[in-house]
Amino acid sequence: MWVIPLLEFLLFALPVFAEPGFSEKYERAYNIFNLANRYVPDNQLNPVQTYAPNNPFNPLNRFDPVNPANPINRYNSNNPFNQINEFNPNNPLNPINQYNPSTPFQPLDLPPVVRPPLEFS
Repeated sequence: MWVIPLLEFLLFALPVFAEPGFSEKYERAYNIFNLANRYVPDNQLNPVQTYAPNNPFNPLNRFDPVNPANPINRYNSNNPFNQINEFNPNNPLNPINQYNPSTPFQPLDLPPVVRPPLEFS
């Protein structure tokens, strides 16, 4: 009977050493939510990249501490998924940027990255 309260105490009292944030492996220099960029090879929303190790929407990466889609990072100030940043002009999820392919998917406190034009051969 005393085991359940002890386990609850240990699960919630243990310190967490992970620093929540936005890892560089999840950043992209373009708007991943724009339909024109849907099939770019490194786009996380590309169906081919569903299980890629650097995809924040990969089920294996769901609880990665530096994943922007992690529920722990939902309220991080530089996370594009934070509701406070919904109308931030640098946010790729902003309705104004919905059709802007050059809005980078990166932390919102960094300067924007200039994306080189795509080369087709």
